[in-house]
Amino acid sequence: MVVVLLSGLASMAKTFNVHGNSVREVEVLFGGDWALHSILSFLLGFIACWATPKYYFRNALFRFPPLLILMLCLVSADEAFQAVSPLREFSWQDFLINISGLLLGSAVYRLYLATQSN
Repeated sequence: MVVVLLSGLASMAKTFNVHGNSVREVEVLFGGDWALHSILSFLLGFIACWATPKYYFRNALFRFPPLLILMLCLVSADEAFQAVSPLREFSWQDFLINISGLLLGSAVYRLYLATQSN
């Protein structure tokens, strides 16, 4: 929940220019905005699956957990809102990094579950 809150607040801070420079400094610290997008989206995907009860994954070959679907919608909406914000701009690169990170984090958790069941 903390990762979700921090990610959302960081995006809002840049959108509304409230401590936006602090967020940009953190992005630079991690190697750029693409690196921070990658790290946070991977963590969000992993945590969304981790927070889902394990029995949910036993029912089908691959099923998207509700929290992962929610995260996919939220990062898509965040990037779409940037297209209409005067202080931000839409980026296909950020959008694709966010979606890829969420799916990769989810896949890593599924691999972790598969190794635990053996």
